Amino acid sequence: MGFILKIILFFIVISFLFRAFFAWVSHIAGKKSTPPGTRQQSRPSPSEPETQEERIISYQKKSFETTEAEDVDFVEIKDRDKEQ
Repeated sequence: MGFILKIILFFIVISFLFRAFFAWVSHIAGKKSTPPGTRQQSRPSPSEPETQEERIISYQKKSFETTEAEDVDFVEIKDRDKEQ
């Protein structure tokens, strides 16, 4: 039984070491891809409105979508005409 536990523990340690090594390599590769001193320009995403008018419209749409519906009693026009 002890032999099986040693084998399982060995594989767990080896897999941990492989994961740590590949994480370290990918971290080093990520640093090399963007040279130091270069700044990435932040571009507005296409989902963000660019003008003040578009921002107001998108805000109104969001507030309209979140409002709750109210129950309203409707009066049919046909019934009103027949009564007169």
